[in-house]
Amino acid sequence: MQLKVIDHPCVWDRFVMGNPDAAFTHLFGWRRVIASVYQHKPVYLAAVEKGSIAALVPLFRFSRPFYPPEYISLPFFDHAGIVGKSQKAGQFLLEKAWKTLDCKNSAGLNVRQDTNFDLSGLTLTGRRPKIFTEKTGLTIALAPDPRQMLAAFPAKLRSQINKGIKNGLTWDIGGAKLLPAFYKVFARNMRDLGSPVHALCFFKTIFSVFPGQALICVIYHRGIPAAGGFVFRFKNRLVNPWASSLRQFRSLNTNMLLYWQMIRLACNLNLDIFDMGRSSKDASTFRFKQQWGPQQTPLSWYTWAGDRHRSPGETLSISPWQKLPLGVANIAGPRVRKHISL
Repeated sequence: MQLKVIDHPCVWDRFVMGNPDAAFTHLFGWRRVIASVYQHKPVYLAAVEKGSIAALVPLFRFSRPFYPPEYISLPFFDHAGIVGKSQKAGQFLLEKAWKTLDCKNSAGLNVRQDTNFDLSGLTLTGRRPKIFTEKTGLTIALAPDPRQMLAAFPAKLRSQINKGIKNGLTWDIGGAKLLPAFYKVFARNMRDLGSPVHALCFFKTIFSVFPGQALICVIYHRGIPAAGGFVFRFKNRLVNPWASSLRQFRSLNTNMLLYWQMIRLACNLNLDIFDMGRSSKDASTFRFKQQWGPQQTPLSWYTWAGDRHRSPGETLSISPWQKLPLGVANIAGPRVRKHISL
């Protein structure tokens, strides 16, 4: 078995599309999105056996001011760890990556994994991983027909969805044309939460790199964007990495209608799964998503600390950020967000 750097998207994505455990974040295009928008250096590695890929992992050399670089798979997302044909191939890949990238002399290596690979027993130059398990993935199995899907929800949930419609809410689903409306809601909500916002060009680049796979759903109240969700079609599922709503409209059930329209879209696309993204256990977003009856998938983030490891104490909640004028927050947000790997 050999370690190889893969620079050919077709070779990489052929393995990703053929592996049932691969996530949308494993697609080669995220290399271009993250590198071009936030300038983190990609290192896409594969374990190759007899000329074929046996395992792969997308890594980025993640830089922060005043801190040593750290190798992360994959910054800004829930999980994009090892995808492979065997535990042996996956362990070989990380052992070789650790040595080849000289992770020992950096801040270390962070691999965000779902349940497909247990890396808790893997030691790298004598180091055992620190394991973060506070986040979980949430998915909903879809019915073939939206009416059947709606009927399967509890009566209270259906009533909340219908109240949103009775309250005069409307919706639109489309591509990049809806990005200004989505971003208006998303940026305002992030500021209100005290979180630096992703750059607008981050989302524009996603549409450019993944034409036809990214979509937006916007909920309106009297023509004003009140809630929005960004979804990504991958294999048999529709994934929702980002969703936001404005506080002043939430009493109108904007969130309920937004999630129903995204689920309805997934049904109409004949997909099998609606992926609600990650949530911290017992957080308010987790409790909201629990209403829809999702299946939980534990996420494990493994960190092997290097000799230069210093924890930056990352958080997306910065209390003083809430007090910034929206225009200032939108300008400063992406410059801060690029250095927060969460």
